[in-house]
Amino acid sequence: MNKKTFDRTGIQAWVSAQRASGAKIGFTCGAFDVLHVGHVEYLTEARKQCDVLIVAVNSNESIKTYKSSLRPINEEKHRMAVVAALQSVDAVILMEELRPAGLIQLLKPDVYIKGGDYAPENLKSKPLVDAYGGQVVCIPINSEMSTSAILERAALIQSHEKASQTPTNEERRIAFLDRDGTLIRDVPFLHDPSRVQLMPGVLEGLKQLQGAGFTLVMVTNQQGIGLGYFTEAEFIAVNQALLRKLGAAGVAISRIYYCAHSLADQCDCRKPGKLLFEKAMRYFAAKPASCYAIGDSITDCMAAEASGCASILISDKGASDASIRYVASSFEDAAQWILRMEENAAKALR
Repeated sequence: MNKKTFDRTGIQAWVSAQRASGAKIGFTCGAFDVLHVGHVEYLTEARKQCDVLIVAVNSNESIKTYKSSLRPINEEKHRMAVVAALQSVDAVILMEELRPAGLIQLLKPDVYIKGGDYAPENLKSKPLVDAYGGQVVCIPINSEMSTSAILERAALIQSHEKASQTPTNEERRIAFLDRDGTLIRDVPFLHDPSRVQLMPGVLEGLKQLQGAGFTLVMVTNQQGIGLGYFTEAEFIAVNQALLRKLGAAGVAISRIYYCAHSLADQCDCRKPGKLLFEKAMRYFAAKPASCYAIGDSITDCMAAEASGCASILISDKGASDASIRYVASSFEDAAQWILRMEENAAKALR
């Protein structure tokens, strides 16, 4: 543990020692997810209001509750370590609660400091601070910077790609991939990354498609999110486990599209809807005729065919739907069929 980082028992003893020495104790709190200049300026100004400054850093779970199920970007122990490294900060503690009232009541800081465009009288914690004779100070933010703005900027930069130095007429080709039952074994409402298991032939088939120049895109229905069986963060954790297994073999999924709605929502993005397929083709500037989709259900194939892509069903029972282009016995069989179709098309152009 960093010498500036305390648990509740430790911070109480530290505060008692500081108070005994006559120090004026300041307290503030926040997520401090991606530390930026606004945070640094604010904490520097906060330190000027006291002799020692305590910073309570929101826990992972509290951030998920009041910001987003996909946040924080950085784990709580890492955020605490970064904040503790600042010269303006004297002590750091984890804050499990959404509001700081419990810690304020426990520590009774001389100054409770808040950043932003607040007026002290509008703060919910002011009556609590007033009750024990403390002071509330609000510090305006000078730099127009936020973690959300940084993330939006990063996403924008990532979405831009410089043109190739050498112009090419080659079309982008996409292999659309279902997840559950196609890439990994189908576990109902899967939310445990440790249960991710690749289906037979997946690595071999993906290597062949990637080697042939296909862009690999995953499209998956995840109504478990909409039904409340698992969170988006848990869904992403499962995907990370899958991507690690593929990455170890040199295979890369370029993009993941998912529908989090339940069947009852009647959305356009849930397969057999074609919205996600069309969105991916626009993103990669790919033509439907150059795209294929591999799945283990009729709805996967219906979505592909509706968007103009050739569909391959992985099944050992055949298929009654005549629109399905090919019924494969395994993922590798599906990949090899795609490559045969591509080879036949190339021969026809010679």
